[in-house]
Amino acid sequence: MKKINVEKHDEISLVVEKIIDAEAGEILLIIPRFSHLAESVSNFHLLKREADVLNKKILVESVDNRIIELSRLSGLEANNPFLVRNPKQFSDIIASPNKLFKVKPRVEKEVGVPENISKISKDNTSSDNKSKERTLPENDGFKKVKFYRKIFKGAGVIRLVVFAFIAGSVFFAAIKILPKAEITLISEKSEWTYNDSIIADKSAKVDSANMNVPAQVFTQKKNFDLKFPATGKKQVSDKAQGRIIIYNSYSSDPQPLVKDTRFMSADGKIFRLAKSITVPGAKITEGKIVPSSIESGVVADQPGQDYNIGLVKQFTIPGFKNTPKYQAFYAESKESMSGGFVGEVAYPTDSDIKAAKNSISQTLESGLKTAVYSQIPPEFKVLDGASQFSIASQTVNSQVDKDNNFSVFAEGQMTVVVFKEEDLKNILTQRALNEKGPDFGVIKNIELNYGLARTDFQNGKLSFLADVKILLGRNVDVASLKDKLLGQSEADMKKTILSTASLESVTVSLWPFWVKNVPANPNKIKVVID
Repeated sequence: MKKINVEKHDEISLVVEKIIDAEAGEILLIIPRFSHLAESVSNFHLLKREADVLNKKILVESVDNRIIELSRLSGLEANNPFLVRNPKQFSDIIASPNKLFKVKPRVEKEVGVPENISKISKDNTSSDNKSKERTLPENDGFKKVKFYRKIFKGAGVIRLVVFAFIAGSVFFAAIKILPKAEITLISEKSEWTYNDSIIADKSAKVDSANMNVPAQVFTQKKNFDLKFPATGKKQVSDKAQGRIIIYNSYSSDPQPLVKDTRFMSADGKIFRLAKSITVPGAKITEGKIVPSSIESGVVADQPGQDYNIGLVKQFTIPGFKNTPKYQAFYAESKESMSGGFVGEVAYPTDSDIKAAKNSISQTLESGLKTAVYSQIPPEFKVLDGASQFSIASQTVNSQVDKDNNFSVFAEGQMTVVVFKEEDLKNILTQRALNEKGPDFGVIKNIELNYGLARTDFQNGKLSFLADVKILLGRNVDVASLKDKLLGQSEADMKKTILSTASLESVTVSLWPFWVKNVPANPNKIKVVID
C-alpha cells in the first residue's frame, strides 16, 4: 500500500497525478481538515473514476467528517482515526518473593558432646529410680545448641514478616498509587483573519471597536563638533592681524581716524586700521588732561610671518608727524599679532565639506538612535517609518588647524512614535472572540505582520496596515470530562470521549500496562488540550 499525504491547498489535478505515478495497487490518501478537496463532491467522484480506470483501490483517511462523508458518497472507503490508544509505555515487573528475598533452608549444625561431661556411675544412680534412663548434665555445649536454634527460628519469622509487608506494599502501590491516565484532546480549530489599518495615537485609549491603541513619543537631542582632514592645497599671502588700544591725550575734542590709518611700531612695522573709528576726547580733571581710549582691530601692511610680532608698548601715527598731535595720539597692543603667512596651505575643498557634512550627519543619527532606543522599554513596538531624524543646525569652520584639519558642528534630533504590542494583541483577540462567538474561546496562536507606518510626528500619531491571523480552539469543559471519566472502563471511556463535541482527535494513555480502567482519583487523570 502506498501512503499519499494530501496538503491542505493541493488541487484535485495534483492528487490524481500522484495516484497515477504511484506503482502500488492500493493507495491510502491522508486528507487534512479544511482541504480544498472538501469544497465539492465532484472531486471525490473524479478520484473514484480514476481509481476504477487505473484498477487501483483508494482508501481515504481524515479527521474531517465532511471529507469522510463525501468520500463514502462517491463510493470510496473512508475512516476517521478518531481515537488512538498509545502503546503501553511501561511494563512493571514484580519479582517473585523467592527472588526478592532468597530464604536459605534452616540447617542446624551438629554439636558434639563435650569431653568434660561426667560419666554416669553406679554411685549416681538413685536407688529409688525405677527407670533405667540415663540423664546428661546441661553443660555449656548444650546451652549453645539451644541458643542457635532460637536464632534460626526467629530469623525465619522475621523474613516472612518482611516479605509479607513488602508484597503488601507493592500490591497497594500497584492498585492505588501507580495507575494514572493521560488524555490529549485535539480540539476543533477556527481561523480569524484581519487585514486592515490600525491607529496608534498618544491621545487614544485601547478600543477594539475602532481598532485604536495608545501611542507614546520618545525624543532625544544631541550635537557633535568633529574635525575632518582638508585635502585642498593653495598659495596664500596672509597678513598678520591683532588689536590695539588708541589713546587721545591731546584735547577734549574727539578725533576721527579713517580706515587704513597707519600705526607704526618702534622697529618700523606698519599696521593699518581695519575700519574707521573716532577716538573720544580727553578729559580735564583738576586742570590735568586724562587720556581717553578706544580699542580697534588692525591689519599688517605687508603679508608674511615677519609681522607676527609680540606685545608693543607704543605705536605712533605717522600721519600726525611734525604736528602737536604726533606725541598726543599713540597706541599699544595687549596681545600678539598673528596670522601672517606666505606659502602653501591646506584648505577644505567643496567635496571635503560635503563629505564632512554627510559623515557628521550619519554619526549624529547613529548616536541619537542608540540613545533614544535605549529609552524605549521592550514591551513597545517600533515600526519601520515610525522614527524621524532631523538636523537642527550645521556650521563649517574652514580654517584649518596645525594638523590641516577643519571642523564641522552639527545639532540633531530623533523622534520615535511607538505603541505596546500587547495592547494591539488585546484588541485583535477581543475582536476575534466577539466575531467567532462563545464556542471558540481559546486563543491558540496569533500571527501578526506589520506594514510600513505613516507617522505624524508633531501630533504623536501613526497608522499602519496589520495582516493578522488568529487560530482559536473550541471550548472543552475539562473538569466535567474528568468527572465523567472517573473509574470508567476502557470501552465506556471511549464512548464518553466520543460524545464530546468537535474534537479532531484524541490520544489516551493508561499506565501501567495492566491498568484497564480510568483511575477513580481525579488527581491521577491528566487532560491536555491542544
